[in-house]
Amino acid sequence: MAVVEGSPSSTSIRDDGRKQGDAVVPIPESGAAQNEDGTDCVSNKCEDGSLKSYFRIFRYTDRIGWWTHAAALTCMIASGVLLPLMDLVFGKFVTVFNNFITGKATPAEFRSSLNDYTLYFVYLFIAKLVLVYIWTTLASTNAIRITRSLRIDFLKQAIRQEIAFFDLPEAGSISSHVTTNANLVNQGISEKLGLAIQAIATFFAAFVVAFAVQWKLTLITICIVPVIVIVTGICMGIDAKQENEIMTINSRASKLAEEVFASVKTAHAFWAFPKLSGKYAAILDEAKAVGARKSPNYAVLFSVEFFCVYAGYGLAFWQGIRMYKEGEVSEPGQIVTVIFAVLLAAQALTQIAPQSVVISKAAAAAHQLFQVIDRESKIDSLSEEGIKPAKCRGDIELQDAVFAYPSRPNIQVLRNFSLAIPANKTTAIVGPSGSGKSTIVGLVERWFAPLSGTVTVDGRNIEEYNLQWLRTNVRLVQQEPVLLEGTVFQNVVNGLAGTPMADLSDEEKQRLVEDACRAAYAHEFIEKLPEGYQTQIGQRGSMLSGGQKQRLAIARSVIANPRILLLDEATSALDPNAEQIVQKALNNVAVGRTMIVIAHRLSTIRNADNIVVMSNGRLIEQGTHDQLVALGGTYSHLVRVQDLGQEPDDDDEPQKDIKPEVGGAVIANTTSNVVEAVPDVNALDEAAAKKDNINLLRCLFIIMREQRVLWPAFFWLGIGCLAGGATYPALAIIFSRMMDAFALEGDKMVERGNFFSLMFFVVALGNLVAYAVLGWFCNVIAQKMVRFYRYTIFDCVVRQDMTFFDKPGNSPGALVSHLSKEPESLHELLSMNMGVIAVVVVNLLSSCILAIVIGWKLGLVLVFGALPPLVSSGYLRIRLEIKLDDDTSDRFADSTGIASEAIMAIRTISSLAMERQILDRYESSLRCIAATSVKSLTWTMVWYALSQSISFLAMALGFWYGGRLVSFGEYTVTQFYTVFIAIIFSGEAAATFFTYTTSITKAQHAANFIFRLRDSVLPENKDDHPPDASKRSNGAVTIDCQALEFSYPLRPNARVLKGVSVNIPPGQFVAFVGASGCGKTTMISLLERFYDPTSGTILFDGVDYKHVHLGRYRANIALVQQEPVLYQGSIRENIAMGVIDNGEPTTVSDEEILEACRQANIDSFIASLPEGLSTPCGSQGLQFSGGQRQRIAIARALVRKPRLLLLDEATSALDTESERVVQAALDAAAKGEGTGDGDGDERQGRKRTTVAVAHRLSTIKGADRIFVFSYGRIAEAGTHEELLERRGMYYEMCLGQSLDG
Repeated sequence: MAVVEGSPSSTSIRDDGRKQGDAVVPIPESGAAQNEDGTDCVSNKCEDGSLKSYFRIFRYTDRIGWWTHAAALTCMIASGVLLPLMDLVFGKFVTVFNNFITGKATPAEFRSSLNDYTLYFVYLFIAKLVLVYIWTTLASTNAIRITRSLRIDFLKQAIRQEIAFFDLPEAGSISSHVTTNANLVNQGISEKLGLAIQAIATFFAAFVVAFAVQWKLTLITICIVPVIVIVTGICMGIDAKQENEIMTINSRASKLAEEVFASVKTAHAFWAFPKLSGKYAAILDEAKAVGARKSPNYAVLFSVEFFCVYAGYGLAFWQGIRMYKEGEVSEPGQIVTVIFAVLLAAQALTQIAPQSVVISKAAAAAHQLFQVIDRESKIDSLSEEGIKPAKCRGDIELQDAVFAYPSRPNIQVLRNFSLAIPANKTTAIVGPSGSGKSTIVGLVERWFAPLSGTVTVDGRNIEEYNLQWLRTNVRLVQQEPVLLEGTVFQNVVNGLAGTPMADLSDEEKQRLVEDACRAAYAHEFIEKLPEGYQTQIGQRGSMLSGGQKQRLAIARSVIANPRILLLDEATSALDPNAEQIVQKALNNVAVGRTMIVIAHRLSTIRNADNIVVMSNGRLIEQGTHDQLVALGGTYSHLVRVQDLGQEPDDDDEPQKDIKPEVGGAVIANTTSNVVEAVPDVNALDEAAAKKDNINLLRCLFIIMREQRVLWPAFFWLGIGCLAGGATYPALAIIFSRMMDAFALEGDKMVERGNFFSLMFFVVALGNLVAYAVLGWFCNVIAQKMVRFYRYTIFDCVVRQDMTFFDKPGNSPGALVSHLSKEPESLHELLSMNMGVIAVVVVNLLSSCILAIVIGWKLGLVLVFGALPPLVSSGYLRIRLEIKLDDDTSDRFADSTGIASEAIMAIRTISSLAMERQILDRYESSLRCIAATSVKSLTWTMVWYALSQSISFLAMALGFWYGGRLVSFGEYTVTQFYTVFIAIIFSGEAAATFFTYTTSITKAQHAANFIFRLRDSVLPENKDDHPPDASKRSNGAVTIDCQALEFSYPLRPNARVLKGVSVNIPPGQFVAFVGASGCGKTTMISLLERFYDPTSGTILFDGVDYKHVHLGRYRANIALVQQEPVLYQGSIRENIAMGVIDNGEPTTVSDEEILEACRQANIDSFIASLPEGLSTPCGSQGLQFSGGQRQRIAIARALVRKPRLLLLDEATSALDTESERVVQAALDAAAKGEGTGDGDGDERQGRKRTTVAVAHRLSTIKGADRIFVFSYGRIAEAGTHEELLERRGMYYEMCLGQSLDG
């Protein structure tokens, strides 16, 4: 009974420290935004996590919400008032018993009074049941509705920020904001808030009752309250500050994790697990250090609370018995009522503490959300302002534009740049990487504003136009195409976003989509997909090849018939045939509109009306192809470098015959196998799901077995729990003896009272020590555990094989969400909650034993009559809550995926003006959550209310039956009180036990998730330092692929490779070419052992590569991918990631790194940076241009000194000059230090075998052997010259790329 105990059974902090504390770094420079009502925004005025932010959450309530809030608030207060009323009834019972003992009432009168007061308990039970049910249901429903609106507003304000905001490291992980912070807010405004308000109502009502019954005794006893308030206040203040620090640190960890999970192939290729995990661990250690400072705080917080409560018992009885003797108190029941009322008030305060932890977290989380919400976007994509002309001609002009990226303000990218781009003409821009070409796209798209100078469209400053109007008239195809999850149809239709055509019927849209796909030469391959235009393409279009993604991106851009088309390396991912035809399609769509084309492959822009050559942010030449070639300057030099050098044939006829055939058939058909229907992933995960049933005790046993270092802490924790649990039986005995004292008279009564008051004080001292130990060691355990398991999840996810990441449920956003959620669920249980649960169990057992030993009749009736309903109602609530919890988190996880994907692809979203569409999609995914959750809640909360109120019935049964036993002389009053108090205490404890059930179920789920994840890591991937990696031989490798067949594990029916056999002698430079989707990149994946072939073998130096340790195998290889990946950290750290880690402390010198940079032609760029190699790369390396990132990635591969170098379109992002130098470097590196004389001997002497996938044929014409892939088979093989003579597919590709053909 909340009453009789000063029972700290419920004082437990529900969650000592961080619950899902992955919030996000405060955003700097949050302009002085205003809220909708015109008030200044929170972020400018209040400290982190202040209550202003908390109250502001409720502004998201709608009209119905305010009425339901009012109803819930009324019920919270009323249910809080019931407990003090029960104290009155309890006091009356004590007086009735005392009257009977002292002979003032006959047994019959005694039983009659007993029946009357028992009924009061029944009425209280019914009232509490109804009130708790109403407020819990309403509060939880309101919380879901409010956080739904908050999530929508947050995404709305985040998505409207200018692009520069997303490049700031301080922006934190937006998806972590949407999941973790929104979940924290939800927790802080649902039943936790209700419990806090209920406790506050109890606090005030208890004092009203106490003062009404005996004001003087109340004033004396009240001194314990301010002590508890002051100590709790100070401790919570300290805790909130530390909490904010931890949240900020965890945000950085989440951001790193998001980057790593999104680019896991790079981590595998370089066996970078220990390095990346080490980087992640360093951030976690910072959080752990802050968390360790919480221990003294928790030791003080809990021990002082419990000490005050029990010392209060002693003080009240010591004073009360004197007042009773002197006649100031008329009946002993008054003393009991006052004591319990004051203790109830104190206990109500202790119940506010754990809820206030959750509420302060919600405030901190809300504060961080509001910082983004209040930040005024410098370029607001959702703004309705600006003019919307009826027509757009498409004249663009840049005048004296000066620009530097906000993240690197000291480095000017454009310097007084002026350029006129006439309407309806094609203007091409060429130049080295980093010369400012893509920056022009950024300025025309209005992602950025120039520092000085102007950009005009149709003679008006671009800033005067409505942003949505501008972006729907300007469409962009990027170098690295980004598609969104969904079907082919949905992705192409995204191109209609923001235009009047977005409202057309589905039939009309289907027609437009097909027309656009035909124009982009995508219709044929789409028709051959399993479900045509309705085929799902996976996360970021993962089910498609690079060329297919690029063609869909082009279709998406032209579907709305924009006036201005920006192509930033739009055909870089296409093979020559596809490129030739897409180029024709682009030439088609260029008619009647302005085109700006950025290209490194000059064959794609030779027909442009004006070609602009840039260098270092300045315009150095412009004119047509012929004019510039005649000029003999920079452009002319680039042309000579790229020319493939074959003579065009005089006879054009074969060309005409072959082109349609190769262009049409090959490309269309080779891609037909790339996407198959994805099998039901649930079937794949069935086995995993079965493992989720390791029960909690076994989970805890496994965890404790792993954490031997924490055994001393667990030992002290156990001692503290035993002491805390033994408090309850001790109180029952002392209380019953104290009640006996009231039957005595005069000095004897006072003497007995003094002794037992002292005993109460001794119990208080015991609790002071026990809970100090508990608080301290619980935090020590929790901090170490959360650090250990957060690291474990990160480390295990990174080490999973590629099939794991192909599963739809394992997107980077979802995995980061697990990384935040699961360790926090464990932390929530293993912190103070674990101590409190242990105390409850000890109390329950010891109290039941004591009751049955002292008075078996009443003991058995209460143990088996009162406890089972308590336990079973709580257990039922657990089962229902698990289901509710899982359903809600799953539903929110889906919507988080939408938000996370949009933020990761923010440039694509903004260029398509899709912000409103994303918001609509997000809103509709959230809309159903409230409705479905309400249905589950209405049922769950019945049991919750029952578990909160059934103790009233238990008390009624105890008093009624115990009173009858006493009235018939079977029991003494001492026996009755001992049994009654012991059982009711344990009943209360059992009820509070169920307030921890959520943390128990979440922890069980989290532990199962971690164990399952750990078990699914392949044994070889667990090695940090592969055996003998450093002892690899130095010569080039021999590769022999025999009859390879391959299907992706999630698409077993789609054969990507069909009997491919390739023999690569040591030291050879081999190239794979062919149409998009024909299996070239799949070959690279097999050579890297991302996957194993379905059948056939790959011999590595004559040994089946499956027999070589995976890590040792990859130590011989370096990979450079088409879309280069850099991680947070400096350039030095990113390049050093390529160095083989053999477990010994090896540090790579700056000389070695700079040598690799020189080979990759990035050394002069690094030297020009103020911080040189120490320059931070920023999130995903986006501080640098595509070409710069690519060259850093090449340096990372070269510093590894690989025996086999795999280049998957490694130079596609480079400008011609860089490509030439890098290609020469790669060629030189491939040759190693050859010693032979003849050609064959030279190859034998080379130190490296190189396999390159390329679309730009000029990069591989010097290859020793070129394999032409088609339909997943090898169609032709030979040298450049041999293949040209054959006049086959390769010859066709060369014609497509020839500059003077």
